[in-house]
Parts: sequence; structure tokens; C-alpha cells
Amino acid sequence: MAAPIKAGYLDTPLGQVHYYYSSPVTSPASLKPPMLLMHMSASSAKSFLTMMPMLTALGYSCYAPDMPGFGGSFDPASDPPSISWYAQLYYEAIKSQLPEFSEGCHIIGHHSGGILGMEFSSNPDQFPGFVKSLTIVGASVMTAADRAEMSKTFLEPFNKPVSSGEHLGKTWEYLKWEGLKPETDLVVLQREAIDHIRAWKGRNQIYSCVWKYERMEALDAIPADVPVAGLCAPDDVLWPYYGNFKALVTRPIETTVIKGGNFGPDLDPEGILDAFLRLIGEK
Repeated sequence: MAAPIKAGYLDTPLGQVHYYYSSPVTSPASLKPPMLLMHMSASSAKSFLTMMPMLTALGYSCYAPDMPGFGGSFDPASDPPSISWYAQLYYEAIKSQLPEFSEGCHIIGHHSGGILGMEFSSNPDQFPGFVKSLTIVGASVMTAADRAEMSKTFLEPFNKPVSSGEHLGKTWEYLKWEGLKPETDLVVLQREAIDHIRAWKGRNQIYSCVWKYERMEALDAIPADVPVAGLCAPDDVLWPYYGNFKALVTRPIETTVIKGGNFGPDLDPEGILDAFLRLIGEK
């Protein structure tokens, strides 16, 4: 029988962070390092609910938090200044309230969640012993010009609430443009629409940090003893920058082409899981 997925909250000085978690039915002595699963913008932790039972069946406790401004987490009162702000908030709450993370964790990060994973992994002095491995879903390296160009599409608050309700339809059409098909992906499309409508402001807050983030510098700074995998699908919006990820980063990185477009955790959880297991030598 699959382990149940439960919900909880982490207290922070700024508000509560909501998360989902699941734990294998096994003795504490045999538990593996926990998994920290970090979603993309403007999804929520619900995007990992398909993958969590698969990981739990293999002996991994899973924790999937909603970023501030997303899902059931608090809304930042002012715009966060950097990716480091999100990482530090998570780290302090996790280390003080989740003893399972005392010996570190594996991270799977999707898009913006992958950027957060880079921040954790590339700063071992700030987050000592925290990251055992990093799997980035939607891996990319962009120049400053690339980031500026992408921000024209992904930094616009296209679905800010308006009295006519026009933003609701805009959100639906945006997600279809991102690759979700109503005829085959209706359940995911409905959930993502709700998440994106809720996070219209949080999306812009973290994207303003994402487009300032120097991916290549962060990746090159990750210690050699932290294995890193970069995954991407050919129909992911970040695919044009996946070649840079493979060619320009100087530290060893495993690369894998997956399926699922921009929604790999929902549409290709098996491909992500397979890449993660190979990264850590379990397959």
C-alpha cells in the first residue's frame, strides 16, 4: 500500500510555508536522505504529488514545499531581493523544524525550483552539508541578453486580477501555449490554472530574481562531491539554452533528455526518477 501524502506548515518570521510530505513505512535506521522537491513558477508543490509515491516506495521521505507567494504559503509583503532570500528562508525553517534533514538531502528542482537547488548547492559555507545531490528539471544556462529577452515574456504580470475576469481565460490560454492540451492533460491544466491564478504576483516576484541569477557561475561553484544532473525536454521553453548547460559548465554534470515539455514532474515522472537514480548510483 502506498504511503499517504500529508500536509504541514513550517513557521518562518514572515509567515507559514505550506508543504506536502510522505514517508516510507520502514525503520528509522534504514531511511535514506530525504528528498526536497521544489516546484516551478507558477505551479505549486502539487506538481510533485505524482512523483512522491514513486520515491517513497524506494525508501525516500519526500518534502515538497510551496514557495512564498505560491500554493498555500504566505505572500511576501515586499518583493524578495534575490534567490538567496528564498533559499535562506527555506533553510532556516527546515533545519529548525524538520530533524530528518540533519544529515542533508537530495534535491529535485523544476525550473525556478532548479535555480533554488543551484543556490543551495553552490554555497556550502552558507548551507553546510545540506545537498547530497542536485537534479535540475529544465536545466539551462543563459547569457544576460538571453535572460533579458526571456523576461519580456515571463516577467509580464499577464494575469493580474481584473473585475471582468479576463485574467482567468488568459491564464488558461497561457498554459495551453506552454504545452498542456485540454484533450489529454485536462486534469493537470485545471490544477495549473488554479495555481497560476493564485500566484500571479508570486510568479513575478521570483522571476525578477531568476532573471538576475548567474546560472553558470553557480553551477561551476558546486563542490565536486555533489553530483549534478541536468534534464530537459525538447518541447520545454528552456530547451534552446540546454545546449549551453551541457557545453559551458566546467564541472562534471550528467545530462538526460526527458519528456513532458514544461511539465515533466506530472507528464514524465518516470524519466526524472530514472535520471535521479542513475545520478546517485542506485541504477
